[in-house]
Formats: sequence, C-alpha cells, structure tokens
Amino acid sequence: MNALPSSGSIPAKSTDRWEPGRCAGATKSLGGFLRTIELDAGAAADHADAFERMRAGELQAVVVHGVYPQVVLDRLVDRLERHDPPFLKTWFPEKFRSWFFGRNLNLSRPDLAGYFEEAAAFNAQLDALFPAPGITRHVGAILASLDRGRPFVAAPGPGTNQRYMFTTLRAHTEGGYIPAHFDNEQTLRPTYRHLHSIVELHMTSFVLALTMADAGGALEVFDLRVEPERARVLSDDRVTDKPDVSVLDSVSFRLPPGSLILLDSGRYLHRLTPVQGARKRWTACSFMALSRNHDATYCWG
Repeated sequence: MNALPSSGSIPAKSTDRWEPGRCAGATKSLGGFLRTIELDAGAAADHADAFERMRAGELQAVVVHGVYPQVVLDRLVDRLERHDPPFLKTWFPEKFRSWFFGRNLNLSRPDLAGYFEEAAAFNAQLDALFPAPGITRHVGAILASLDRGRPFVAAPGPGTNQRYMFTTLRAHTEGGYIPAHFDNEQTLRPTYRHLHSIVELHMTSFVLALTMADAGGALEVFDLRVEPERARVLSDDRVTDKPDVSVLDSVSFRLPPGSLILLDSGRYLHRLTPVQGARKRWTACSFMALSRNHDATYCWG
C-alpha cells in the first residue's frame, strides 16, 4: 500500500480523541474549544435549544446515539454493498478513494441540468432502503426536536415540486480521506446560486455513521473558526494559502454505527482522516441552513 495522502494525515499540534459517553449529561469543552453534548435519540426533545446554541456560537457539536439499531444497519449495509437499490453512483476526485450514492452538489454541473430528476429518483430509493418512515422523516424529526420543532426538510428547488437530495450516501475505502475545509465555502460555488437565494449563510451539517472503519476515518475538527461572511475556497488544488493544521489543536470523532454528529462545520475547519483497513466507512451526510424566513431548516447532500 502506498503512503497515506499527506493532506489527510499531517497530524495536528495535539488531538483530543472523543469516546462514546464522554459528553453525556452535560456540555463539555473538548480540546479546550469544541463545546459538545451527547444524548440518545429518544431524549432529543430534552435539548430543544441545541440548534439555537449552535447558531449563537455557544455549542459546536451534538452527538446523537441510537438513531438506527445495529440490526437495521446490518441490512442496510448489506444492500448498499450489493448496490441495491440501484442508486446513482458518482465519485469524489480519484485521490480521495471514495464515492457517493447520489450526487454531491459541489460536484454537480453549475446549471444543475438533470439534477432534480435525479433527486426525485434518489429520494424515492432512499425511502425504499431505510425502514418506514424513511430517513428524511426519521432523521428530520430528531433534528426538529433539537430546534423547538422547526421542520428539517429537503431544500425546495427552483421549479414546482422540485426538491434537492436530502442527503447523500458516502463510501470511503482504504486510504480514503477529505482534506481540511470549511463547509461555508460551498456558498461561493456556482451550483449554489439558487440555494444561496433561499437560505441563511450559516451552514451546519450532520454525519450519520452506518459503519465504522477498522481504524482511521475520523471526523477531525480544528481550533480554527471563520464566520460565514469570510468564507473562502480551500478544497481546490489551485489554492496555496491553506491553514497549517500542524500548528492547530483538534478533536477527533470515530462514531459508532447508528450514531450521528451535528457539527458547526461552516464555521470550523474539519477533515476526514484516511481510512485504514478493508472495511468501508459508510455514512449519510447532509448540509443544513435556515430558510430565509426561518420557518424551516433546508437540507441537501
């Protein structure tokens, strides 16, 4: 095996490695900067101010356990490995050794030609894969409970009855990684012209773990914060003025299957560290932002 990609494996100055249960019961500051809470999915309504606190910068991460039980995940992953349902399959750049089921908006055509037709088919296949009431309604209800009941839905498209993909499914193989970036840079991309017109600038995201890699494959968050108004593109090989992660402290999360993390990923620099071992890292990942009139939070993959 060749050496792991340097942009994914350069170590931080120091790394605080989260373990399940560490933040249960009370908010804890991991790494001295990442205020985190941890809860069971059934208790989400007891933390109805979580998104308010995240938007205010008082909370940076929420770990939710028990979103799906292992028996359900085993069936899901078995079907995903067999490409059942026959989802649209798209690819990260080759060096990242990863692919999507669904189409990541960052990698779509600027005019979104054909995207919403693909999204309609993909969203229907998601409902066929996940147990009733489907991932959109099930995960959306958990997220809504963390935001005083505000709905979390797939973002509406520019046309009648059009919807963005609520999420995408990601498979990271051995050596797969994502370099350090801020999610707010998405607002600078041509594919986001329409979304930018209907959502607030501040973005958050969730990652739902369907499997866990043998080793590596950690979501690593760095002690570097940039407000949405100062977003700039980092995930482009032509950009040379990138943060030096070796001088930054970090917190890493290796989520157990069935757990979900909400992250203030628009403001905080983060990356996926290289996956180690033969087991794929399967996840569902979505980005989120408040609608302009604040009556819902819009999600997309």
